[in-house]
Amino acid sequence: MSKGELHMKYVRIRALQSALASALAAHYPETMRQIKLSGREQAVIRAIDYANGSTGDEIRERTNIEPGDLADILQGLCDVGYVESFPPTNPIDLSNCAALRFETNPAYAQELKTALRRS
Repeated sequence: MSKGELHMKYVRIRALQSALASALAAHYPETMRQIKLSGREQAVIRAIDYANGSTGDEIRERTNIEPGDLADILQGLCDVGYVESFPPTNPIDLSNCAALRFETNPAYAQELKTALRRS
């Protein structure tokens, strides 16, 4: 087999691999999502107790993030659905953040754990 023929086979195999990856991503989108978190978001997610959830005060004590910044981070995590507040409240701000209980969304739990491991 000549170099040209080998090269053409390689190109065809790479094209098939790419097509297969695209087909899998289209057919199984939930397994392909990848969560990217900032450092402060990671700290907040790690501070939330997976079993019982955590109050805003507990998260603040564990992360040492300023209350106003923490409220903004929790609002952002709730907006994208990674975290849920109980009772459900919108907007989350400095006045109500401390008393609310926050839990990670069970639908994203596995992806969040994977994202935290990658960092």
